[in-house]
Amino acid sequence: MSGRRAPQVVVGRDDASVEDGPLPPGIDTPALAAAIPHSIWVVSASGTVGYANQRARQYPGSRDLRADDAEFPWDSIVHPDDAGAVRRAAEAARPGPEPYEVECRIGHRDGSYRWHSVRFVPANGRWIATGTDIEALKGQQRYGREILSLLETLEAAAPAGFGFVDGDSRLARVNDTLAAMGSVPRSQQVGRPVQEALPGIWPQIEAKYRRACETATAVVGTVVSAPPDEDSDGPRSWLAGCYPVLVDHRLMGVGLVLVDVTEREQAQAFRSVIMDDMAEGLYTVDGDGKLTSMNRAASEMLGWQEKDLLGSSVHDVVHAPPWQGTPQPEAECPLRRTRTAGQSVQTVDETFVRRDGSTFGVACSVAPLDSGGGSPGAVVTFRDMTEVRRAELETRHDQKLESLGRLSAGLAHEINTPIQFVGDNTRFLADAYQDMLDLLLVYRECMTPALGELQWSDRTERAQAAEAKADVEYLAAEIPAAVSQSLEGVERVASLVRAMKSFSYKDSTEQAYADLNEAIRTTLTVARNEVKYVADVALELGELPDVMCHLGDLNQVFLNLLVNAADALKDNAERGEIRISSATDGPTAVISFADNGTGIPEDILQSIFEPFFTTKEVGKGTGQGLALARAVLEKHDGSIEVRSVVGEGTEFILRLPIAGKQDTPA
Repeated sequence: MSGRRAPQVVVGRDDASVEDGPLPPGIDTPALAAAIPHSIWVVSASGTVGYANQRARQYPGSRDLRADDAEFPWDSIVHPDDAGAVRRAAEAARPGPEPYEVECRIGHRDGSYRWHSVRFVPANGRWIATGTDIEALKGQQRYGREILSLLETLEAAAPAGFGFVDGDSRLARVNDTLAAMGSVPRSQQVGRPVQEALPGIWPQIEAKYRRACETATAVVGTVVSAPPDEDSDGPRSWLAGCYPVLVDHRLMGVGLVLVDVTEREQAQAFRSVIMDDMAEGLYTVDGDGKLTSMNRAASEMLGWQEKDLLGSSVHDVVHAPPWQGTPQPEAECPLRRTRTAGQSVQTVDETFVRRDGSTFGVACSVAPLDSGGGSPGAVVTFRDMTEVRRAELETRHDQKLESLGRLSAGLAHEINTPIQFVGDNTRFLADAYQDMLDLLLVYRECMTPALGELQWSDRTERAQAAEAKADVEYLAAEIPAAVSQSLEGVERVASLVRAMKSFSYKDSTEQAYADLNEAIRTTLTVARNEVKYVADVALELGELPDVMCHLGDLNQVFLNLLVNAADALKDNAERGEIRISSATDGPTAVISFADNGTGIPEDILQSIFEPFFTTKEVGKGTGQGLALARAVLEKHDGSIEVRSVVGEGTEFILRLPIAGKQDTPA
């Protein structure tokens, strides 16, 4: 300090002479104070600093002791936020002679503050204060508190159970998630034996815990189950791990970590059902159409093992060429086009090829599968439609026979009428034949030489008598008519037989081109007796190209619509009219069945295509006719719509693609 010497202070002089003895020669108190690695201040009873060693002078706060001769309050070098606590500690210690300690921040000459632990020891009415820099220790404490806070935050927020079991198998630490698996509240679990705190899961992981203790290595991969909590619908599954905690190679305990894998386990179980137990075939493909997985049912239906097809193009392996026999480019495959469009499709009719080369029809459902990046893959499920389609054919064939059964009385009448007049005409022709034969014999007799010299006039008279008996003029007029009527009757019977044969023919699974106008005429022939007493039928059939279709199914639809129209006209006071028309509309064939019957009320109109819905009395209708019609039209990628006005009539409009069912556009 300028202008004066620092006061000579003998630290603990009286005690030192008694306990430690005098200082060795050549070593004085200032030298000793300079050698101590702590800050030393001598503070008066009023709190002013009268002496500071060299280390203390590094912490003068805003005051430079070398430039200031005046003593200064010791607490002026203390951080303002800590000064109050320092003063309160001094006030509390002032009455007694006992040492005391405070922790505070002391200012450095560079303007910073560092934490110190300061011990005040009374000495001859003053205080000797020694300060130890604990900034590093405080930093470690702060770091430790931050780490602890972070750990507690993670424990509370993470969807996993955390706990620590000490060497005595007692639960030393537990978070809320793990505590929820216990039988008592969390506050009562810490310090308890773990088997008491967590009785539900401990038996499942105890062996893993013991092994972790014995080997000092982590034991993971154990799936345990725990009872459901308040927010879950059922038991939860947890992946448990036991992690030994070592300090200086000494085992302090074992950390428990339980990760909720309920969804994973459920997904695995669900996948197991799909891959092993599902009746429908399923396979997945990547963005290039290459197989990534296939379930057991698909393997059995196709005859291929999953390992044989992994990485192969499913289109190239299992998709059969279309019915025309021309290989279909993958870009035109409806499954691929549906997949690349990124939209789910419920039903796509396809034909698959088994490993042995045989084919079978399938109904496919396609859903996009986004695996992240690149083109989306797809999940394709399919079922073998062989038996289903065979059953459909049998059912529709039975429906045709049922329809023919209903029409059998009318068909019998239609056949009986021409058969009757064919029979009558045949009997007439038999009688006429006998008369003409008798006349011929008379002619031959008149021409025979055995009559000798019989005059020509006598011969002529005899012939004329025979002609009169045979009534030649009558026969000449009636025989051609009888023959014509008989031929007409035979043709009518033949046409009915052809119509019945065409109508009842069991349809195949393949489409073929057919003349729908001729099919309408055939249907009208079969149902003629149902219609002729209630309505006149007007055919307005336009130019129609042959249409790719299942003709047998359409015959049934035409019959159902024709009979429905006739039924709608039976209650009319006057004879009704049924108009059947056909035309083309671009690539579509349009066929209409219209009647001038009673019409369909609005509240019923929306239900007429539902299966088993009928307005007819019991025993007169099954409610399947219009449902079948809609199903058949949808099968052909066509449509059926109805327009009806009560009191004016009803019209059903059928639309069919002329070229047959088309692929779903991408």
